[in-house]
Amino acid sequence: MADVIHFFAYNELINEEYFKEKGLEYVSKSSVTLSAWQLVFNKVPIDNGGVEGLGLANIEPTPDDAGMMHGELYAMDEKFLPQLDKLFGHPDEYQRKVMRFHRHDFTMINGLTYTARPEKIDKKLKPDKATMKIFRKAKKLFPMLYFSRMMNTPTCD
Repeated sequence: MADVIHFFAYNELINEEYFKEKGLEYVSKSSVTLSAWQLVFNKVPIDNGGVEGLGLANIEPTPDDAGMMHGELYAMDEKFLPQLDKLFGHPDEYQRKVMRFHRHDFTMINGLTYTARPEKIDKKLKPDKATMKIFRKAKKLFPMLYFSRMMNTPTCD
């Protein structure tokens, strides 16, 4: 196999079924946390499908550098990198970054993820119910309190 990349999924791709629907494959995966960052839904979509106020998933630093967020770190063949770039609209919509994640065995690991470009965000946006349904199907991946808070996120529809 070619080189392996580690990809941090925090959006709908955290749901393994959705991940595979997008034609992606992984070698292994593990739950990880990202300190002092949070999940937000402030990314302006290219096409909102007529849903007013729709926001896509994004991550941003927490205002006080406290807390952590959860996600899945997929080890995958590097041949999937162009496909990930296309899914995230890199470099026009999201920028690819290498970040340091904490695995649940207390080891640190580098991985790549995508953050929305600053000019592509709007703080007034919210996810839609369809997005939250995809997250709900991945419930077992999240700590209960984190999942509960995420499910209380107001939606735009």
